[in-house]
Amino acid sequence: MLIRLATPADAPRLRELSEITFRDTYTTYNTPENMDRHVAKNFTLQQIETELHDSANQYVVCENEGELIAFVKLVKNHSTKGLTEKKVVEIERIYVLKAFHGQQSGRKLIDFCTDWAKEQGFEIIWLGVWEHNPNAIKFYEKMGYVRFGEHTFTLGDDVQTDFVMKKYIR
Repeated sequence: MLIRLATPADAPRLRELSEITFRDTYTTYNTPENMDRHVAKNFTLQQIETELHDSANQYVVCENEGELIAFVKLVKNHSTKGLTEKKVVEIERIYVLKAFHGQQSGRKLIDFCTDWAKEQGFEIIWLGVWEHNPNAIKFYEKMGYVRFGEHTFTLGDDVQTDFVMKKYIR
């Protein structure tokens, strides 16, 4: 398993991986219309390419035998309520192909991102996790994240609640 910073050449596979993993995780909980709206807005090739070229973002990918199997999208200096005084980075997305769940790729990605964030001088990594995703919440808690609030996440026209979690890295 290889973890590395993404390059613009990764855009097509990141686009595909984004849609596959998002649909695998959330299709049973949301309407097809809301899923389609979210994918059409956030996971087009043009959107992924734009994000890869934006210095505010950093994608990190995990490869297995040359194929992308997981990734993280980090957003630099993107604060949220309660963190405005700190230098923060947000984990906006972390997606792993289902076939690789339980094989430590998520843990290795988080560890890589934590080391990267320390090197970049960030003090806190934070993320939002859907309140109805207990497996993810438990995973983040094991990784040292603590809940400190909530925010809304709109999927299509459905307003949902995310728990906001953080980890001090300095």
